[in-house]
Amino acid sequence: MDTTHRTAMNAILGLVFLTGLGLTAYLIAVSWGGLYWLFDCVAGVLAGTLALLRGPRRSWPVACGIAVAAVATVVARVADLPQEPGPVTALALAVLVGSGIRTLPGRRAAAVAAGGFAVVVGTWLTALPDAAGFTAVTSVNIAAWLVAVLLGIGLRVSARAS
Repeated sequence: MDTTHRTAMNAILGLVFLTGLGLTAYLIAVSWGGLYWLFDCVAGVLAGTLALLRGPRRSWPVACGIAVAAVATVVARVADLPQEPGPVTALALAVLVGSGIRTLPGRRAAAVAAGGFAVVVGTWLTALPDAAGFTAVTSVNIAAWLVAVLLGIGLRVSARAS
């Protein structure tokens, strides 16, 4: 992937993150009131920034992104905030997981997939006993992780074949 293509993709991804953060903040403010939206935005900005800083064979943005999502999940549960990771954080985590699986060496790629899955399990656990753990947030996180893993593996295999 050349620099122009990477820059264009990051610009589009950045716009998607900003739009998602604004929409999510609005929806949380309307439904929960108060400043509950602020925590989701901080987690989304951190994870989104890390996703934009990703690069081939870079482990640190991926590891930090998984940590941000995991911490957000636990803090939201303990502080009785809306369930995390929110949509933007989930998208950023999916970008990081897919990128990590695609470019990192085998064991680190497997660790990235496992770390992303741990966040999904944590999201599911924070929703229990409501709806057997399957809320909209849980479903979005499961779908994002699954798509990230499948795309990451597919692009990894495709790169080796060529």
